Amino acid sequence: MKHSLGKIAFVAMTFIGYIGTANALAQNATSVKYFDENGAIVGQSVRECSAITYQAGNTHTAYTITEATSCGQNPGQHYIVPGTIIIAYTLPAFLPISTACEIAECEPVGVSEPDELHDKGWIWTNP
Repeated sequence: MKHSLGKIAFVAMTFIGYIGTANALAQNATSVKYFDENGAIVGQSVRECSAITYQAGNTHTAYTITEATSCGQNPGQHYIVPGTIIIAYTLPAFLPISTACEIAECEPVGVSEPDELHDKGWIWTNP
């Protein structure tokens, strides 16, 4: 009986090693919204506080708006556009941030996490 319990414990520990993998929680929830050279929004990537990531559309362009919120007790972010959770942006020269925010539905200060844009015809994946 002792011998079979030892085998069961060994097998259980082996499976726990596979099942027990966990993702660390993110310090910040982020959203990167991607624009093409004509100023059209073409993609988005999102990381939630749970560290789960999603992306949709074209996420490989030079023009972006990055939004972030702090998760848990982490220090607050430094927002660079008043009234938003934007921490960085790079846009085509002709596109002001106010217009880009209208296009990209920039999140207001006070949201817990950035949301995914769902009305753009993209297919969301969890890479």
